[in-house]
Amino acid sequence: MHTCDVRRGSGGACNGTGTWRVKGLMDSGSPRSISAPAAGTGAWPVALVDEYRHRFDALCRLATMLLGSSAEAEEIVQEAFMATARRGASVRNPGPYVRRAVVNGTLGVHRRRQTAARRRPDPAPPDAPVQLVELRDLLLDLPERQRTVLVLRYVEDLADDEIAATLGCRPATVRSLAARGLAAIRKEMT
Repeated sequence: MHTCDVRRGSGGACNGTGTWRVKGLMDSGSPRSISAPAAGTGAWPVALVDEYRHRFDALCRLATMLLGSSAEAEEIVQEAFMATARRGASVRNPGPYVRRAVVNGTLGVHRRRQTAARRRPDPAPPDAPVQLVELRDLLLDLPERQRTVLVLRYVEDLADDEIAATLGCRPATVRSLAARGLAAIRKEMT
C-alpha cells in the first residue's frame, strides 16, 4: 500500500493506489486518513486534492454550524470527499460539488434526527403505573403491524375477523401477527 502526506502548502500528489494520510488540516493537528480510489480506477483528480487541502477546515466549520456537532460534521465532510472521488473525472469542478454533498449530508442527519424524535413516545405521566409504562415501551418496540394487532385485540377487544377487516388482511395473518408480537414481548420480559 502506498501512502502520501498532504500538508497545507505542500505540492504532494498521490498515485491513487493507497491511503491519503492527511496531516495538519484540522486545528488539533491529528492525522486524518481517507482511502484513495481502488486500484485501477485512477488517481484522485488534482483539483479534488487541492480542494481537500484548502477547503477541508472551512467545510468542517460549515457542517458544524449546520449540525452543532464537530464529530458528525467531520464524518460528513470526509464522506463528501469520498463520494466526489468515486465520481472521478465526471466532476469537473469539485468545489461546488463537495459543498453541496456536505449540505446534503447535514440535511440527511437532520432528517434522521427528526424521524427519531417523532418515534420517541411522549413521556409517561408521573403517576402512571410502572408496569403500564413498561408495557407501552414493549409495544412501541414491536413492528407496527404486530403492535396494531395487539392493541386492537386487547385494548379495543376486537375479534380476529374485525381486526382483519380493519387491516385488510386475512384472519390467519392477524393470528400470526398476534402470536409473533406476544412472543417478542414475552422474550423481552424474561
